[in-house]
Amino acid sequence: MLISVIIITFNEEENLAETIKSVRSAVNLFPKGFSLVEIIVSDGGSTDETINIAKSLADLIIESPKGRHNQLNFGASVSKGEAFLFLHADTYLPEDALIRMIIRLKDPKILGGGFKKHWNWSDQVKRTSFLKFCCKIWQGVGNLLVGATKAFPGDNGIFVRKETFDFLGGYKPLWICEDFDFIYRLKKIGKNHITYIQSPVLTSARRLERYGFFRTIILWTLIFFLWKLGMDPKRLRNLFKKYSIYLRF
Repeated sequence: MLISVIIITFNEEENLAETIKSVRSAVNLFPKGFSLVEIIVSDGGSTDETINIAKSLADLIIESPKGRHNQLNFGASVSKGEAFLFLHADTYLPEDALIRMIIRLKDPKILGGGFKKHWNWSDQVKRTSFLKFCCKIWQGVGNLLVGATKAFPGDNGIFVRKETFDFLGGYKPLWICEDFDFIYRLKKIGKNHITYIQSPVLTSARRLERYGFFRTIILWTLIFFLWKLGMDPKRLRNLFKKYSIYLRF
């Protein structure tokens, strides 16, 4: 089985190399000749060293119109894999991620899924014992909810079979919550055929660090519920556009 790992980027020179290296480390666990992986970087117009880093580490680099939905779809359109794994540039894979993913996909009933998630805090950020406790609770509750509902955010590492992705028409042209929209459409055609992998990906906590833990959690919660209530995604994006690091795509 050929797996296409599609990484979306925009000025990610600080994170991209480690993300790709985490994918390569996961590939190294495969028995020789067992499976193939291609790494595709779908860039949205980076002006830093992202492209040069990608050239030395990825198998294919493509330039896409800016926007997560564009970059995800463009990456899928040039891929050769039988299944896609979509990664944010600041999300690192555990070493056993790809093996576990392939084992799950050996079951023809499985359409796709995602991973458990842990937050990766910078060593330079000082957290009080109370904040560490709150972070642990948030992380634990978040993983319980995702595991129960199979509603994976994009930074949990969403994977899907190519034929299923094509059947759904890929990601819709939404400027925000395109990940939840995709997962909810996937659930409609087979909620019981979506799998949750317990090995956690490691996602940067930079947004939490920059804007503050509680402020950012409130923001994310508002975004999700306003989207669920039917607010136009473009209006929703404009409402929160000042938080540019979260809405950077």
